[in-house]
Amino acid sequence: MTRSDAATVGGAPAVWPAWGAAIVFLGFVLGCSDPGADVPNEPDPATTADIPRIPNLSELDPGFATAVRDALSIVDRDPSNGAAIGALGRLYQAHRYVDQARHCYERAEKLDPSSPDWPYYLGFLAASRGAHDEAARRFERALELRPSYWAARVRLGNVLLAAGDADGSEEAFRAVRAASPGTPWGELGLGKAARRRGQPETAAEHLRTALALDPAHRETRYLLAMTERQLGNPERAEELLADLADAEVSSLDDPMLEAVFELVRDTQTMIRTANQRLAEGDYLAADRLYREVLRLDPDSYDAHLNLGVLLGLADRNQEAATALERAIAIDPDRADAYALLTIAYIRTGRAEEGLRQLEKALEIDPNHPRAREILQNLSGN
Repeated sequence: MTRSDAATVGGAPAVWPAWGAAIVFLGFVLGCSDPGADVPNEPDPATTADIPRIPNLSELDPGFATAVRDALSIVDRDPSNGAAIGALGRLYQAHRYVDQARHCYERAEKLDPSSPDWPYYLGFLAASRGAHDEAARRFERALELRPSYWAARVRLGNVLLAAGDADGSEEAFRAVRAASPGTPWGELGLGKAARRRGQPETAAEHLRTALALDPAHRETRYLLAMTERQLGNPERAEELLADLADAEVSSLDDPMLEAVFELVRDTQTMIRTANQRLAEGDYLAADRLYREVLRLDPDSYDAHLNLGVLLGLADRNQEAATALERAIAIDPDRADAYALLTIAYIRTGRAEEGLRQLEKALEIDPNHPRAREILQNLSGN
């Protein structure tokens, strides 16, 4: 087996012709904007020192970096603007900068105490980290400010139940049922509370009603199956479980939280930007972007795959193999990662394992261009 003629890409040696060709194979979308400097005019620390910032902003996704800079510029012009600071918190939360989001919301709540948004978001973040008592207090405050926001009552009922307050949870879910009688959330919550109390008959009654309101609701179907089993109805339980795979995870009608989700950057756009950086030979920027995608979406096949390409081009073949193995674990029915893993294994002295990966790639797609190219190279040697 012969190695390709010595070549370098952006200062790093190419490990095999297929690594370089893989860039073309994966495709690149050019023309993304330059991220520029982090924050051009640093504000007066006496007035904005406690505004959370991301030190390496220019190393992240350009679209996210631009949005943060724009939000910061508004805050820096008026550090007493609670709504602007809260909007910055939403942006941080959408991209999983949870500590920064929490600090923004805490300050926004002090500056804008009449808004239910900030205690609500703080409650959501507290619940996410298992601080159920704090979450309950936050949701209760949000409901004081907006009693009609029944999504907050659903979340309140859930955190009270998690904290062991079955009475408080039941009260919250009864209020949900009264506020939104056509949805399953109140009955579902009452069913969960009854199960916690050890009352399977009552739980089954509520859960059956919830399932009638939303027959495709996965959580209701599963809990009802477990309850029917407790009640000695194994056949009914099996019927419910048999359809579980086709059931849906129904989302709560929650405009406040949807306002956060709408800010999430499209990770595929971020991957295309990283691919552009890789094509330009800027390995460091591409690496940071791929890893930022994986922070947002740890199960991104494309990010793991393209990171494997980058690491292979940098002659970091063991790390490339790890990234490609992860891509295969996420989606074992795509030939790309198997073909590229062949190269990584051969370059790390695992030729026999590499050949097995090549066989798998060709089994999935006998005409896969990268796999055929590798096969031709191996046949010549």
